[in-house]
Amino acid sequence: MKPVLPLALLIALVLNLGVAEAADAKNQAIEASLAGAAATFPVDVQNALLEIDGTPRRLLALRGYLRARDTLASRWSWSEAQIEAFERSPEYARMQAEIAKIDARFRQLNPSYSLYANTQVRSLGVQLERWNKNRTVGRVADDLHAAVRQSAAAESVEGLSRLLIDWPASAALPLAAPGLSLHGQSKALDFQVRAGDRLIAGPDTATVARVWEGQGWASKLAAAINASSKRFKGPLATPNEPWHFEYTSESADIAASAASRQP
Repeated sequence: MKPVLPLALLIALVLNLGVAEAADAKNQAIEASLAGAAATFPVDVQNALLEIDGTPRRLLALRGYLRARDTLASRWSWSEAQIEAFERSPEYARMQAEIAKIDARFRQLNPSYSLYANTQVRSLGVQLERWNKNRTVGRVADDLHAAVRQSAAAESVEGLSRLLIDWPASAALPLAAPGLSLHGQSKALDFQVRAGDRLIAGPDTATVARVWEGQGWASKLAAAINASSKRFKGPLATPNEPWHFEYTSESADIAASAASRQP
């Protein structure tokens, strides 16, 4: 004779099975909406989403793409061929010259210290790797995923898209969605303060209050840049990154000037 389960346990098992089935159905609906929304973007964006680990991080990246849709093509990170072409261009040499001017001014104002700026363009592959590993991105992505799961609107492409666009992030993101970083077109650089070979202040959010602000390096870097270059603007305010400055190329200035003269 087969053992008979107590009625209370049997009811609990049935209820848990129902919850699990409902959760699976909800996840499937979200995945279908995510895929449908992704299909409205160019292939490069779709491929980037496929390289992102897990639904929460994919949803958070999709939020960035939806919000940037109108400027996506102009902002998308350069290909390897474009990066190589830029590094052989006169504009790259001009950028290096601007950095040298800033470093010279910084050394003059701060004897025994120097600046280093990584001029290597941040490829899409590097951006994807950092997005997949960053803990803050993971926490915000989990918050977004929870909000999406609680919304019936997420079960349609239009509803999910609107929810993602309108959702207020629970914390400032330290990274742009992969493909949208200004570093991907050499429009932003991160500066480091060094004493010989020793790193004094680097691009680390954990050191902002104690090192960059507490030791005055944020104001010292900004003073050197403002005194020696009109090409760099910053620093980035949200999130607070005293080392992050945007770079405006000469060609961008020429294009902006020409556009302003058009009737």
